[in-house]
Amino acid sequence: YMPQSFTNLIYHIVFSTKNRQPFIKDDVKSRLYDYIGGTIRKQGGIALAINGMSDHVHILVKLRADKAVSSV
Repeated sequence: YMPQSFTNLIYHIVFSTKNRQPFIKDDVKSRLYDYIGGTIRKQGGIALAINGMSDHVHILVKLRADKAVSSV
């Protein structure tokens, strides 16, 4: 018998534009979300959902246990 541990770290991260200005236009949202997802993948995470409004972005992400949220 060999003991095992299981870690499932899921975070809800919110990014806002400076002064909550509506800078995120509809024509760039798709490219921005793809970029964020790629950045998370490069860190070994999984972007479960990315969405937002013109002044903020919500990210639901599963991160590796050996990565600090601040480093990702």
